[in-house]
Amino acid sequence: MSLHEPAPERQSLPSTAHSVLIADDDETLREQLANYLGNHGIRCFLAKNGAEALEILECQRPEVALLDVCLPDMSGLEVAKRIRQATPKLKVILMSGYDAAVSEAKRADLEVFMVIEKPVPLWAVARTLDQAFDRAA
Repeated sequence: MSLHEPAPERQSLPSTAHSVLIADDDETLREQLANYLGNHGIRCFLAKNGAEALEILECQRPEVALLDVCLPDMSGLEVAKRIRQATPKLKVILMSGYDAAVSEAKRADLEVFMVIEKPVPLWAVARTLDQAFDRAA
């Protein structure tokens, strides 16, 4: 499945200004997500690792954190755990290229909103964020 795969006929995107933290060590994916989501009115805070993500959360309040499970300095699961401790109401979405991420998240009892498998089309990320924004309201 390509990142640029066309969306299904009904595409749901947020209509009001929302914000998301995107933490992924893949710069290309980070930028593609930021551009796509930004074009749909979503403010994006970008982090290349877990430490940057946590630093951003000290001064910004996004509604959702979109975290890669495999970050270079700490796992996305560890970042999610720290987010849960500091900001329990923040919706966390994990992205992973391997199947075990769902069971790892459940085992860690992180109460993440969703785990999505990479690669994922940009429209699918937008749809997942739309669902998370609706639940955050």
